[in-house]
Amino acid sequence: MMASGRCSSCGQGLSTGTGYCTNCGSRIENTTAQPAASTWASAAPSSPFAGNEYIVEQKILTLRDTFGIKDTAGNLLAYVKKQSVSFGPKFWFEGPGGERLGEVHGKILSVRPTFEVYGEQGALLAAVKKKILKLLGSEWWMENSSGQEIARIKGNIVEHDYRIETPSGGRIAQVHKKWVTIRDSYGVQILDRSIHPYLTLSYVIAMDHAEHNRSKSRFGLSLVR
Repeated sequence: MMASGRCSSCGQGLSTGTGYCTNCGSRIENTTAQPAASTWASAAPSSPFAGNEYIVEQKILTLRDTFGIKDTAGNLLAYVKKQSVSFGPKFWFEGPGGERLGEVHGKILSVRPTFEVYGEQGALLAAVKKKILKLLGSEWWMENSSGQEIARIKGNIVEHDYRIETPSGGRIAQVHKKWVTIRDSYGVQILDRSIHPYLTLSYVIAMDHAEHNRSKSRFGLSLVR
Protein backbone atom coordinates (compact mmCIF):
# COMPACT_ATOMS: atom_id res chain seq x y z
CA MET A 1 0.00 0.00 0.00
CA MET A 2 1.30 3.45 -0.87
CA ALA A 3 1.62 6.10 1.80
CA SER A 4 -0.08 9.43 1.16
CA GLY A 5 2.22 11.86 -0.64
CA ARG A 6 5.44 11.62 -2.57
CA CYS A 7 9.13 12.12 -1.88
CA SER A 8 9.86 15.85 -1.68
CA SER A 9 13.22 15.35 -3.39
CA CYS A 10 12.41 13.21 -6.46
CA GLY A 11 8.61 12.87 -6.54
CA GLN A 12 8.62 9.08 -6.18
CA GLY A 13 5.51 7.57 -4.54
CA LEU A 14 6.24 6.53 -0.96
CA SER A 15 5.73 3.01 0.40
CA THR A 16 4.81 2.32 3.99
CA GLY A 17 7.46 0.78 6.24
CA THR A 18 10.46 2.65 4.83
CA GLY A 19 12.17 5.68 6.33
CA TYR A 20 14.00 6.54 3.11
CA CYS A 21 12.87 7.02 -0.47
CA THR A 22 13.75 3.84 -2.39
CA ASN A 23 14.35 5.90 -5.54
CA CYS A 24 16.78 8.62 -4.39
CA GLY A 25 17.70 7.65 -0.80
CA SER A 26 16.41 10.88 0.80
CA ARG A 27 14.85 10.69 4.25
CA ILE A 28 11.05 10.73 4.25
CA GLU A 29 9.88 13.64 6.34
CA ASN A 30 6.23 12.49 6.56
CA THR A 31 6.29 10.77 9.96
CA THR A 32 2.83 9.30 9.42
CA ALA A 33 4.09 7.27 6.46
CA GLN A 34 6.57 5.17 8.49
CA PRO A 35 8.00 4.69 11.99
CA ALA A 36 10.78 7.17 12.85
CA ALA A 37 13.20 4.30 13.55
CA SER A 38 12.84 2.82 10.07
CA THR A 39 15.70 3.20 7.61
CA TRP A 40 16.35 2.90 3.90
CA ALA A 41 17.85 -0.50 4.75
CA SER A 42 14.33 -1.90 4.91
CA ALA A 43 14.24 -1.49 1.13
CA ALA A 44 17.63 -3.21 0.86
CA PRO A 45 17.71 -6.00 3.50
CA SER A 46 21.29 -7.01 2.72
CA SER A 47 22.62 -3.54 3.53
CA PRO A 48 25.00 -3.77 6.54
CA PHE A 49 25.08 -0.03 7.19
CA ALA A 50 22.72 0.24 10.14
CA GLY A 51 25.22 1.76 12.58
CA ASN A 52 26.55 5.30 13.00
CA GLU A 53 30.32 4.74 13.24
CA TYR A 54 32.53 3.21 10.54
CA ILE A 55 36.21 2.74 9.83
CA VAL A 56 37.37 2.90 6.21
CA GLU A 57 40.64 1.11 5.45
CA GLN A 58 42.04 2.37 2.17
CA LYS A 59 44.01 -0.76 1.24
CA ILE A 60 42.54 -3.90 2.76
CA LEU A 61 43.85 -6.18 -0.02
CA THR A 62 47.13 -5.80 -1.91
CA LEU A 63 46.01 -7.45 -5.16
CA ARG A 64 43.62 -4.67 -6.17
CA ASP A 65 42.45 -1.21 -5.18
CA THR A 66 40.10 -2.31 -2.39
CA PHE A 67 38.65 -0.45 0.57
CA GLY A 68 37.37 -2.18 3.67
CA ILE A 69 34.49 -0.82 5.75
CA LYS A 70 34.39 -1.99 9.37
CA ASP A 71 32.58 -1.10 12.54
CA THR A 72 34.54 0.27 15.49
CA ALA A 73 34.90 -3.24 16.92
CA GLY A 74 36.85 -4.26 13.80
CA ASN A 75 34.11 -6.38 12.21
CA LEU A 76 34.19 -6.28 8.41
CA LEU A 77 30.91 -4.95 7.05
CA ALA A 78 31.75 -4.63 3.37
CA TYR A 79 34.44 -4.36 0.75
CA VAL A 80 34.57 -1.58 -1.83
CA LYS A 81 36.40 -3.03 -4.82
CA LYS A 82 37.63 -1.23 -7.90
CA GLN A 83 37.11 -2.86 -11.28
CA SER A 84 40.55 -3.36 -12.80
CA VAL A 85 39.50 -2.69 -16.40
CA SER A 86 36.78 -0.12 -17.03
CA PHE A 87 36.07 3.08 -18.93
CA GLY A 88 36.58 5.39 -15.98
CA PRO A 89 36.88 4.36 -12.30
CA LYS A 90 34.21 1.89 -11.20
CA PHE A 91 33.71 0.55 -7.69
CA TRP A 92 31.24 -1.87 -6.22
CA PHE A 93 30.20 -2.49 -2.61
CA GLU A 94 30.33 -6.15 -1.69
CA GLY A 95 29.23 -7.83 1.54
CA PRO A 96 31.51 -10.35 3.30
CA GLY A 97 29.41 -13.14 1.75
CA GLY A 98 29.99 -11.85 -1.78
CA GLU A 99 26.61 -10.14 -2.24
CA ARG A 100 26.73 -6.92 -4.29
CA LEU A 101 25.29 -3.94 -2.41
CA GLY A 102 25.71 -1.11 -4.89
CA GLU A 103 28.10 0.57 -7.33
CA VAL A 104 29.91 3.88 -7.86
CA HIS A 105 30.81 4.87 -11.43
CA GLY A 106 33.26 7.65 -12.33
CA LYS A 107 32.27 9.66 -15.43
CA ILE A 108 35.46 10.70 -17.20
CA LEU A 109 33.75 12.46 -20.11
CA SER A 110 31.63 14.79 -17.98
CA VAL A 111 32.25 18.55 -17.77
CA ARG A 112 33.46 18.18 -14.17
CA PRO A 113 34.69 15.19 -12.14
CA THR A 114 31.55 13.16 -11.41
CA PHE A 115 30.72 9.89 -9.68
CA GLU A 116 27.29 8.28 -9.93
CA VAL A 117 26.03 6.16 -7.02
CA TYR A 118 23.75 3.20 -7.76
CA GLY A 119 21.73 1.10 -5.33
CA GLU A 120 21.44 -2.64 -4.92
CA GLN A 121 18.81 -2.90 -7.68
CA GLY A 122 20.80 -0.75 -10.12
CA ALA A 123 18.80 2.47 -9.68
CA LEU A 124 20.68 5.79 -9.77
CA LEU A 125 20.52 7.23 -6.25
CA ALA A 126 22.91 10.19 -6.32
CA ALA A 127 25.83 11.91 -8.05
CA VAL A 128 29.00 13.32 -6.50
CA LYS A 129 30.43 16.31 -8.35
CA LYS A 130 33.42 18.62 -8.01
CA LYS A 131 33.60 22.34 -8.66
CA ILE A 132 36.38 22.83 -11.21
CA LEU A 133 37.01 26.57 -10.82
CA LYS A 134 38.28 26.89 -7.25
CA LEU A 135 41.58 28.54 -6.37
CA LEU A 136 42.20 26.90 -2.98
CA GLY A 137 41.37 23.37 -1.91
CA SER A 138 38.59 21.26 -3.41
CA GLU A 139 34.85 21.53 -3.29
CA TRP A 140 32.63 18.48 -3.79
CA TRP A 141 28.88 18.16 -3.40
CA MET A 142 26.26 15.43 -3.72
CA GLU A 143 23.01 15.64 -5.70
CA ASN A 144 20.05 13.28 -5.63
CA SER A 145 18.85 11.57 -8.80
CA SER A 146 16.79 14.65 -9.68
CA GLY A 147 19.83 16.96 -9.61
CA GLN A 148 18.99 18.61 -6.28
CA GLU A 149 21.95 19.27 -3.95
CA ILE A 150 21.61 17.23 -0.76
CA ALA A 151 25.11 17.44 0.79
CA ARG A 152 28.36 19.38 0.72
CA ILE A 153 31.66 19.29 2.63
CA LYS A 154 33.79 21.59 4.77
CA GLY A 155 37.37 20.75 5.69
CA ASN A 156 40.42 18.93 4.35
CA ILE A 157 39.69 15.86 2.19
CA VAL A 158 43.31 14.77 1.75
CA GLU A 159 43.91 14.78 5.52
CA HIS A 160 40.53 13.09 6.18
CA ASP A 161 39.47 15.91 8.45
CA TYR A 162 36.15 17.32 7.26
CA ARG A 163 32.42 17.25 7.82
CA ILE A 164 29.51 16.59 5.51
CA GLU A 165 26.63 19.04 5.77
CA THR A 166 23.19 19.63 4.34
CA PRO A 167 22.88 22.68 2.04
CA SER A 168 21.47 24.60 5.03
CA GLY A 169 24.49 23.76 7.22
CA GLY A 170 23.14 20.86 9.27
CA ARG A 171 25.77 18.25 10.10
CA ILE A 172 25.34 14.86 8.45
CA ALA A 173 28.71 13.19 9.17
CA GLN A 174 32.21 13.83 10.45
CA VAL A 175 35.30 12.28 8.85
CA HIS A 176 38.38 12.09 11.06
CA LYS A 177 41.29 9.97 12.30
CA LYS A 178 40.63 10.44 16.03
CA TRP A 179 39.81 6.86 17.03
CA VAL A 180 41.67 5.08 14.24
CA THR A 181 44.95 3.25 14.93
CA ILE A 182 45.61 1.57 11.58
CA ARG A 183 47.61 3.50 9.01
CA ASP A 184 45.76 4.49 5.82
CA SER A 185 42.41 4.35 7.55
CA TYR A 186 39.97 6.91 8.89
CA GLY A 187 36.68 7.15 10.72
CA VAL A 188 33.26 8.19 9.44
CA GLN A 189 30.82 9.19 12.16
CA ILE A 190 27.17 9.56 11.12
CA LEU A 191 25.55 12.46 12.96
CA ASP A 192 22.26 12.67 11.07
CA ARG A 193 20.73 9.91 8.97
CA SER A 194 18.98 12.35 6.63
CA ILE A 195 21.19 10.71 4.01
CA HIS A 196 21.57 6.93 4.28
CA PRO A 197 25.07 5.81 5.44
CA TYR A 198 25.55 3.95 2.13
CA LEU A 199 25.30 7.26 0.26
CA THR A 200 27.55 9.00 2.77
CA LEU A 201 30.21 6.28 2.48
CA SER A 202 29.97 6.35 -1.32
CA TYR A 203 30.43 10.13 -1.18
CA VAL A 204 33.51 9.80 1.05
CA ILE A 205 35.15 7.04 -1.01
CA ALA A 206 34.57 8.80 -4.35
CA MET A 207 36.28 11.95 -3.04
CA ASP A 208 39.04 9.91 -1.40
CA HIS A 209 39.82 8.11 -4.66
CA ALA A 210 39.80 11.28 -6.78
CA GLU A 211 41.85 13.42 -4.39
CA HIS A 212 44.34 10.64 -3.66
CA ASN A 213 44.99 10.15 -7.39
CA ARG A 214 45.32 13.90 -7.90
CA SER A 215 47.87 14.20 -5.09
CA LYS A 216 49.82 11.19 -6.40
CA SER A 217 49.88 12.70 -9.90
CA ARG A 218 51.22 16.01 -8.57
CA PHE A 219 53.94 14.19 -6.60
CA GLY A 220 54.96 12.28 -9.74
CA LEU A 221 55.25 15.49 -11.75
CA SER A 222 57.50 17.03 -9.11
CA LEU A 223 59.88 14.05 -9.39
CA VAL A 224 60.08 14.41 -13.16
CA ARG A 225 61.07 18.03 -12.84
